[in-house]
Amino acid sequence: MSFTLPEMLPGIETGLNSVGFLFGAGTSKGAGYPLMGDLTKDVVAKLSAEDRGTLESILALSGLQYDESEGSPNIEILGDLVIEASVNAPKAEHNQLSSEIQRLITEIILSVENPNLEGHVNFLDALKKRSSGSSTKVTIFTTNYDILFELAAGEVGVRMETGFDGSLKRTFSPDAFGLSRGSLSAGRFLIKNELHINLVKLHGSIAWMKQDETLHETGIDLANLTHNRAIILPRRRKVMDTLAHPFDQLFTKASRILGNECKYLVSCGFSYGDKHINDELLIPKLREGKIRLTALCGAEPETLSELTPFPSFQIGLPDRCESNLYSKTEGTEFWKFDALAELLAP
Repeated sequence: MSFTLPEMLPGIETGLNSVGFLFGAGTSKGAGYPLMGDLTKDVVAKLSAEDRGTLESILALSGLQYDESEGSPNIEILGDLVIEASVNAPKAEHNQLSSEIQRLITEIILSVENPNLEGHVNFLDALKKRSSGSSTKVTIFTTNYDILFELAAGEVGVRMETGFDGSLKRTFSPDAFGLSRGSLSAGRFLIKNELHINLVKLHGSIAWMKQDETLHETGIDLANLTHNRAIILPRRRKVMDTLAHPFDQLFTKASRILGNECKYLVSCGFSYGDKHINDELLIPKLREGKIRLTALCGAEPETLSELTPFPSFQIGLPDRCESNLYSKTEGTEFWKFDALAELLAP
């Protein structure tokens, strides 16, 4: 038997408060965005002959060779090797390659025209219906750079906070996650009955632009590749990146939300390959017993052994479900984003 919705999100039949989701690249695939393997192939294929030569020389230092058919080593490993080479033997060509990889990743993401929003619209619509016009807060954590959730929120008509304040050109202000909307009546503040979604983009966004010391979010001139975007590039060892502005504040906010506003977390399309997210956010909360985490994965994560010892962790895979709380044997389809959205529909 597979997981039921109440087994993943206890109390969901009466409300959504304390509920959260963690989404990775797998949730954007149906919209037209590449997964890690295809992204790697696309980036390497677009490198100039000079940059490709630099990459090959960096790989050779580690006894590696790029496999065109497999897209291996993947872009995360390549990113680590390029940064490592830049630190150990600073050369202009290393910096050039690093900058070009960032530019190409942004270009590839922006090249997806008219992405399919159906899955994201269905997901948010299900949450909206379950909120039943009451004051409800749901947190979505994501490592994706795209703006699919923001676009879908406009289609569905739900309030979504991304940590910015303003109008067309919004300024970074993580306090926006905690603000409530309402009205004053006879000197009393009455909270508006609405679904409030906090979208915490842990690795940044193609809509986040750095301008001097200020960080803005804007959809204006989004396709302009000259913008200096605030994104953490695909790398295995991203922990140092998360210590820089604005990611230090985002991770601090995420840590405070987990275990307090969000006690039941379901992941989908997330491979658990981001060590900094596992070590800094998830495992400490699991160790303290502050969250119940249900991982819905299309393939068994390499880091599964780090998570299974915790009593409040459970995983759903295509061939099996494992839980310390419930007796499970059958596999599940809920690792597919569309299937999860359908399950959530009341």
